[in-house]
Amino acid sequence: MWNLGLAQGELYRLAAKLGSDMPFCISGGTALALGRGEELSPLTDLDRLYAVLAKYRSLSVSTPWAYQTYRAQFSDTYAQTPAEQDQRRRTGPSVAMLGAIAHRSPQEIGRALHNDLEKVVLSHHPQVAQLRECMAQNLALGGMMSGSGPTVFALTESKDEAQRIAAQVKTEFLDPDLEVWVAKFIPHGVYLAASGG
Repeated sequence: MWNLGLAQGELYRLAAKLGSDMPFCISGGTALALGRGEELSPLTDLDRLYAVLAKYRSLSVSTPWAYQTYRAQFSDTYAQTPAEQDQRRRTGPSVAMLGAIAHRSPQEIGRALHNDLEKVVLSHHPQVAQLRECMAQNLALGGMMSGSGPTVFALTESKDEAQRIAAQVKTEFLDPDLEVWVAKFIPHGVYLAASGG
């Protein structure tokens, strides 16, 4: 942003110190994130999709709490050995998503959405569960909680459909604390646009 002449790798290392999602914000597009989210491998861009995002302004979910609670309840399902981990990589839920992205198939992407943290967050935060259910029932390609929440999203193939779902969510909940946005997928990360005048 400030033309410091930093290489992409240097920017990623600095960004990762700010937060695990920050390297992705620099590169943008579609990527497979590994590690804590800071190890990125670019994938086929999905720049024809739209997302409806919704979040209660006053509600937050602690990411450490979500992971600790999940670990306490479901650690027996973890792949323990290197062989089990390799098997999980080849057959786990991310395989379907990677295939759907490679095919650029919005319907497959919607069907492949998966978030293990929903198992603990939705039961603890009924507002998030209700919002997620509303998103899923509004004829979107798919809907889900994002990360550890509390943001919920729905995917669509058109701006009109995204705006229709956003309006339906606002009408159904009528809560001034609920914020709803429509965003288009883009093939790049953050940048500063030149200002005119």
